[in-house]
Order: sequence, then C-alpha cells, then structure tokens
Amino acid sequence: MTLLSALKLALVASIFLSVLALALRARAADVFYLFREWRLGLRAFIAMFVVVPAVAIFIAYAFELKPAVEIALIALAFSPVPPLLPKKQIKAGGAASYTTGLMVGASLASLVAAPIGIALAGHVFGIETHVSVPGIVKTLGMLIAVPLALGLLAQRLFGESARTIASALGHFALLLLAACALVLLFVIAPALWAVMGDGTIVAIVAMILAGLAAGYLLAGPTPEDRAALSLAAAARHPGIAMGIAAVNFPDEKLAPAAILLFFILSAVLSMPLLHLLGKATANPSA
Repeated sequence: MTLLSALKLALVASIFLSVLALALRARAADVFYLFREWRLGLRAFIAMFVVVPAVAIFIAYAFELKPAVEIALIALAFSPVPPLLPKKQIKAGGAASYTTGLMVGASLASLVAAPIGIALAGHVFGIETHVSVPGIVKTLGMLIAVPLALGLLAQRLFGESARTIASALGHFALLLLAACALVLLFVIAPALWAVMGDGTIVAIVAMILAGLAAGYLLAGPTPEDRAALSLAAAARHPGIAMGIAAVNFPDEKLAPAAILLFFILSAVLSMPLLHLLGKATANPSA
C-alpha cells in the first residue's frame, strides 16, 4: 500500500467515525429537521448554494485564476457540509437538531446543485466540465448515510452508554484527522506553494468571508442558527470537491492544493466568529 493510499484510507476512517460519533448523540427526528422547518431549510440553501457559489464564480472570473483552481473553488462552493463541522457548530452554540439537519439537507441539495453549478461555471469560463453524480452519491452514502444510520441504531442497543462511546470515537477521529492533515500538508507542500500566488489566497479569503456573512445574515434571528449556518456556508466537504476536481483535471495537483488551502484558511478565519457566537449563545441576554 502506498503512502497516498494509506492516507486516503485514514481520512475516510476519520470522517466515518466523526459522523458515527455525531449520530450516537443525535435523534432520528434531527435528520430531517430542515425539511420540517422548511423556511430555515430554504434560508440555508440560499446561503450555501446560491450566494456562496455566485461569489465564487465572480471571484474566480475577476481574478483570472488558473482553470484547475477555478474549478476547485466552484467545486467547493457546491459541496456539502464537511462531516467534522457539526461538532464545531455545536461548540459555537448550534442546536444538535439544526446542525444534524443541515448536514443531511446540504448533502441532498449538493446532489442537484453540484452538476448544475459546475456545468454553469464551465460555460462561464469556457472549460469543458464533468461531474460524476454516482461518485458523489457513493461518497455521501459511505461517509454520511451509513455511519448516520449505524449511529442511530447503536443508540437503541447501547442506551446511555452511547454518549460515552461517541465521545471516545469523536476524540479518536479528531486525532486521526490531525495526523492525516500533517502528512497531507507535507506531501502536497510544493503544489500548495504554487497556488499561493496570482490572487488565489485573496480569492479564497473573500469566498470564506462571503460564506460567513451569508450564513450569519440568512440564518435568522437566533444566535444558535447563525453560528451553525455561518460555519456551514464557509466550510465545505473537501472530499467531494477533490472528487469533482479530479474528474475534470485528473493529473493536476493545483486543484487539491487549492482545496487544502481553503480548508486551512476556513478553519483559521472561522475561529473569531466561533468565539464570538459561542459567547453570544452562552449569554443570550448580553
């Protein structure tokens, strides 16, 4: 097994275990929360799959980025919530029902939005694009649907012990992800340096800030929902984005480097908002 194969397997395992840990704490009713509360669901859809993609297309067009980087940013804009995000959203004060519903709802919305959005972006930039819908379905099924179902089932089997198991799995998944990120950073470092010029960093920062602002403004009046949607709109599933980029630029290393750079900057730029909204939800009267 090569280093990259082992790294991919470890990343998949960390994501799977993270969603499983979330599901061990969630309720079955949380899964379709944003379909029942459809107004909240519509706001979330507009923030994630209308505002952010529009900003991404405008930024990519304005900065005249490399084609592989352009597609990487557009792919990110149409990708769902990363499975590790709900833990961060809950830490910021987001309700478990909203964060779980957002993860599921965004995954389903991405199946429709990604093919349409990538095709539109390809037309704008004059690039022939392709999106593997079966590939997206397979990835989301394996990394979200399966662990979510297993976690909800395990709750019935283990009862109160499920929360203890969830805590242990969550910590292990986080450590595994951190180790993978360090190795990936080392492996992809040359390409990462290559995308730091020609306005790519400025474009990524602008896209992340637009996501944070869109989520904050469209989530509604409650600090809890603002915290959850702001983080969701500014952070996307890197695995889905890399899959889309790989289909369109199979031999190009700049696309995964741009996606990794987005992942790093999103985590850094979200920290101040995470802190402020966490304080707001802890002190609602302030």
